[in-house]
This record gives sequence, C-alpha cells and structure tokens, in this order.
Amino acid sequence: MKTIKHTLAVLCCGTMLMVAQPALAQQNAATPSADGKTWTVNIRNADIQAFIGQVAEMTGKNFVVDPRVRARDVTVISRQTLTSAEVYELFLAVLQVHGYAAVPSGEIIKIVPNTTAKQSNLPLTQDTSLRGEELITRVITVDNSPVEELVPVLRPLVPQYGHLAAVSSANALIISDHADNIRRMEAIIAHLDGSEAEEVEIIPLQHGWVGDIVKLLETLIPQQGAAAQGGRRQSPREGRVSVVADERTNRLIVKGDSIMRRRVADLVLELDVPSNKSGSAQVIRLSHADSEKLAELLNNFADATKATEGGQQAPNPDSKVSIQADTSLNALVIRAEPAKMEELQSIVRQLDVRRSQILIEAAIVEVGGNLGLDLGVQWAAGDLERGVGGTNFDTAGISLNDVIASVLAGEPQAKLSNGLIIGGGETDSDGNLRWGGFLQALASNSNVNLLSTPSVLTLDNQEASIVVGQNVPFVTGQSTSTGSGIDNPFQTIQRQDVGITLTVTPSLAGDSTVRLELEQEASAVQASVDGVNSVDLITSKRSIKTTVLADDGETIVLGGLIQDDVRRTETKVPILGDIPLLGVLFRSTSDSREKRNLIVFLRPTILNDSARLVGLTRQRYLGITALQFRVNRRGELERIVAEPLPAEADSLFQGRTPPPQELKEYMERGVLPDQEQTLRDEALD
Repeated sequence: MKTIKHTLAVLCCGTMLMVAQPALAQQNAATPSADGKTWTVNIRNADIQAFIGQVAEMTGKNFVVDPRVRARDVTVISRQTLTSAEVYELFLAVLQVHGYAAVPSGEIIKIVPNTTAKQSNLPLTQDTSLRGEELITRVITVDNSPVEELVPVLRPLVPQYGHLAAVSSANALIISDHADNIRRMEAIIAHLDGSEAEEVEIIPLQHGWVGDIVKLLETLIPQQGAAAQGGRRQSPREGRVSVVADERTNRLIVKGDSIMRRRVADLVLELDVPSNKSGSAQVIRLSHADSEKLAELLNNFADATKATEGGQQAPNPDSKVSIQADTSLNALVIRAEPAKMEELQSIVRQLDVRRSQILIEAAIVEVGGNLGLDLGVQWAAGDLERGVGGTNFDTAGISLNDVIASVLAGEPQAKLSNGLIIGGGETDSDGNLRWGGFLQALASNSNVNLLSTPSVLTLDNQEASIVVGQNVPFVTGQSTSTGSGIDNPFQTIQRQDVGITLTVTPSLAGDSTVRLELEQEASAVQASVDGVNSVDLITSKRSIKTTVLADDGETIVLGGLIQDDVRRTETKVPILGDIPLLGVLFRSTSDSREKRNLIVFLRPTILNDSARLVGLTRQRYLGITALQFRVNRRGELERIVAEPLPAEADSLFQGRTPPPQELKEYMERGVLPDQEQTLRDEALD
C-alpha cells in the first residue's frame, strides 16, 4: 500500500517561544478508515486548540470550543496506527485528562469544561455497545434490589462532574458519565441485583384452606408483613418472599429465592394437616329464612360452581358439597371443604335476614242509582168458557195471562204487582165477564252505596290472599232417566267462592317504594230471573289484575268502571197503538236509567319493625271497639252492648274478662281511661 506522510505542526507555547515538531505519521499497520487513512499520534507539550483543529481535520467532525478550554501541555505518546474513529476516542481521553468533555449536539460537538458538561444536553441512549470516553446519560432499571441501596455503592465510582440519581417509583438509576464508566457500573449493578434469581413455586394444599395458611405465614415470616405494610422493597439478601393464595384451586403461589421458598414449603408441610375437629360438617340454625328453599338454592349454587370450575380443581375426596334441610329445627346441615364452607356460610348470613312486612289495604267503592217508569193498559173481551181475546203486555207489571190464570184459580189478587193498578169491566146477566181492562203505572228509584275494605298482611316477596264471601254451588252437569227402567237422576255441582277476593305479592323496590302484583275481584249472586231454574245462578264479577308501584302509606287508584245505561221498551197493538192520544190505550212502555260507578283504591304500609306493627294493631283494634259505644245527647260516651270486647288487643286471648287491676272500672264503663277520648272520636265519626 502506498504510504502517505503527514506532518502535524504542533505549537508548544512557552515564554515568547513557539516550537514546531512533526507529530503525526501515517502507517499501514492499522485498519484503514473509510477513506483508507490511518495515523500514528505522538505529541509533546502541544496547545489543545491546535490539537482540536488537527483532530477535526482527521475525523471530519465539527467542533465548537468553549473559551474556557485552554491547555498548552498536551502530550500523547503512541506507537500504533489509529483509524479516524480511534483518533476520536484518543481525543476524548485527552479531553478527560485535561478536565474537558465533548458534548454532541446535532451536527456539531461542543468542547466544554467537564464541570458543566452534565448540564449541556448530554445524549440519552440505551445503546450498550457504546464505549470509550464519550459523555452520555443512561437510565438503568433494577429488577430486584432497591435503588436506594445501590446509590451509596455507586457514588464513589462517579466523578464529580458526573451525575447519579435514584428514582424509587420506577426502581431505576439515572447516570451521566463516560460510556466506559457507565458500562463498569452496569456490570456492578447486574452482579448485585442478580446475586440470586427469584423463582415461582406452586404448593397445592391437601387439608387446609389457603386463606388461613397465608395468614399464618404472614405471622411466621415477619419480613413479608413488613414489606407489605411499609412499602419498602426487600433485597434477596434479606430473604424477600411473596406468598399469594389461589382460592379457586386451593394452592399457594410462592415467589422468592430458593432458601426462602424451601422455608415456606417446610412450614406449609407442617401446617397442612387434617383438622382435629370431628368432621367438616356444620349445622346452621336459621332465624328467618326457610330451610327447604335455602337448601335448594345452595345446592343449585354449588352445582353451578362445580360445573364452572370443571377439571381445574385439584382432586380432593373431601371436596364434595352436601346440603340438607332439617324442617323440624329450620336448620341447614352443610358438609364441605373449608373454602367452600366459608363461602356458603357467607351466603347464608346474607340471606337469613328479617324481611319487612307489608300491609295491603284495598277499598272497593261502588255508587249507583236506578230510575224506572212503567205504564201500560191491557184489554180483554169474551167468555172465559168459550174463549177470551185481548192485549197481553208484560212490559209493565203483570200480563193478561197472569190475571186470567189467577182468576181461574180463584185468587185474583195473587198476581198483583207493585204500583198503581186500576181496572174495570162489564158482565152479563149470568155474571160472566163480557169485557174488561186495567191500567198499571209504576215509578221506581233506587240508590246503591257500597264500600268494601279488604286488607291483608304479608312478608316481602310473599304472596297472600284473602277471601270474604260465600262458597256458592253451581250446577255443572245432570243426568235424567233414559227410559231403561233405572230412575237415578243426579246433578254434578261445583262450588265457587263468591264475594271479595284479594291476592297480592308485594316486593320492596327501595326503602319506601313497594311493587305490587295483585288481583282484585268482587263478585255477587244476582237476583233470580223469571223462567230460569233456581239452581242456575247468575253472578256479577268485577276484577282487576295489574302490577303497580306505590310509596309507603300512599293511596293510589287501581282502576274502575263508570256505567250509564238508558233503556226504553215499548209493546203495542199494531195500528191501534200508533193512534194519537188514543194509542196509549193499546200500548205499554217501560223506561229505565241505571248509573253505576265502581273504583278500586289501594294503600301499602311498610312495617319494618315490631313497634310500628304493634301501633297499627292497637289503632285497628280501637276502631273495632268504638262500634260498641255511642255519644248520647248529653255528650257522654255510653256502651250499647251488654258484654263488650276486652279493652286491649292482647286481652283477646284471655276471653272477655279484662286484667284484675282494670276489672272494676271496665265492668262499670266498658272503657279504660286512656281510651275514652279515642273511642269518643271514633264514635262521632
């Protein structure tokens, strides 16, 4: 290879003296740079400014020199050839020796005193291949050891112009220094942080429950408890270990060094032993819930949980769950492993609570009126023996047929109806009727004002019903003789409730709101209709089936019916009944108008405690006992029954005799002093 000789004139400044000396000579021994050039550097007592200029020429880099950079004693002795990159590394070493540093900034490199280099935007890099004396900043993440403990160890290794800081939240170190020094500190950190690797070990339990075992381990291994409470991370040298309970599979997950994992495993082996208790079954007495229903619910829950876990559960012959209900004691007998037992007990505690009671009061208000006007004239002519002809109207009152039948029976007054009846006629010499007629007129006015207030007390989410009425028989079939000689007729009868029926299921929808699923029915047997068999009954029925929301103590309307019927019935003789004025003698008319208003009201009352229930009971009982009294003309309260009810509701179960201390006054007046004003108000109402 052709050798190129370069001469570097390096100035050595003394007192008014400048010496020039060849400094750099190219050799063929080194690996050539990109342009094929290598150098051998030898200088003595050179000026650093001149040295920077020659390095810029050899490396092609751009330098900006701080005015504070001054040195006239730069000496480099070398016997090897260097590439441009190696010349730059040599240049950085010379700067460090003389207290200066090169700080890259884009396309230029700033030469500044190393005391200010760390404030000069050093490049942040994670490239671990960087070497040499270049100043860089690197963030080093520590996996195991607390960074606060590493700072005192690394601080003496960082020069004064370097920077070392710890970030506890990220457990990382920030270092600004020469690349080679940072690599050395990285090796030290790796050695300290990885002195012993932490691994994970899974320990299955055969008898104990992981929740209890973890609590015992936290007590027996205080380091772990201190780490959890203080938040300080422990180093492997301190025996740091983490124990996590996997309740789903009843296993322990242990993370730490081999010594601590072995220690935890030995403790678990001693703790995971069969319980000294006789069996794993428990009897849970219920205070409010129904044992049969709760047992069914818990069995369904256990089956669903087992199906969800599938084959992931570790084999355990004692893992089967058995839940039985003892209805005589209202208790549950549960057999299960500890983890499942605690879960089932928690469910029972949440379900076995006292439910609120709800009083449902319904008011059925029916107001109606009926106006009627009947007017009719009927005629008859002829001989009762040979035949009679006439007009027969049953629109208003009795008909002509009924009159003739009663006359033939010798009881003419038997068929007379209500209202005005005027009649007349003519007979022959033998006393036989030749002709006759009668006029009937009837006006009617009726009013109905009915109030029914059924009420029922029930538990939250419990269906309740009340029936106030009669059990009426209805003919559903009959059989008569068919001529076969067997006379055995019979009827089949089905009985049905007729009256007031209230069926309701309340559900609390909040603290003071009730959701009601209810069915209200009011039915009654109607009066018999002429011409209809007496066993064929006609009933009227009014029912409502709905779901509503109501607040505690709020009266709401469920619905109703407003009915207004107008009827006019006219029967007449053709042609004759249409004659003006005279036509009224040959016709019969009936006019009626019926109005009926039916509205159903409802009021729920939530009874959360016994005190409110007792108060409501006393209030209702006073309302009943008030019917035994009245206020006379002198304004005094007097009893209207011979043997009154007991003064207090609690005394009902003692018969009509009140307690001894109240007997005298109660026998005289039938009322206790503290009840007098209340009963007076009730009686006035």
